[in-house]
Amino acid sequence: MFLINRKNALPLLLILFTAAAIAVWNYVHELRAKFPDLDFSRAQIGRSSWYSRNDPGINPRTANNEKFDDNAMTCASYDYPFQEELLVINAMNGKWVVCRVNDRGPNKRLNRKIDLTKAAFRKIARTRKGLINVTIIPTRKLAAKKAEAAAKAA
Repeated sequence: MFLINRKNALPLLLILFTAAAIAVWNYVHELRAKFPDLDFSRAQIGRSSWYSRNDPGINPRTANNEKFDDNAMTCASYDYPFQEELLVINAMNGKWVVCRVNDRGPNKRLNRKIDLTKAAFRKIARTRKGLINVTIIPTRKLAAKKAEAAAKAA
């Protein structure tokens, strides 16, 4: 039987801490390889929910006048501009999804950062969960987006 006592507690904690640090390093390295322009300066941590066209009060059109689609990888946020692509990571299981902002929400009084469509939420958690803790990271730096927009205008 393995018992933790004062003699073996410190080495055990060091091993656990090192393993956790290596796991986080690998996870971040993998994300940076897939998304080299992640903008960590505008990242946020908060709660996320999902919404569907079957929910009461949901308009058939989004705030930027697109037709609402439950199956699209889109989201609603007040904190990011329309068409911004966001990497949304479930804090509990590490699953992630990239979705595009095409709507405004969630209601400020609900203390949520983002609403995902049902399909986007389903990629990172079960819909019966309802609310999850997430990390939200824009996939492109703001300066890169401005440069691209200037190039298109010229």
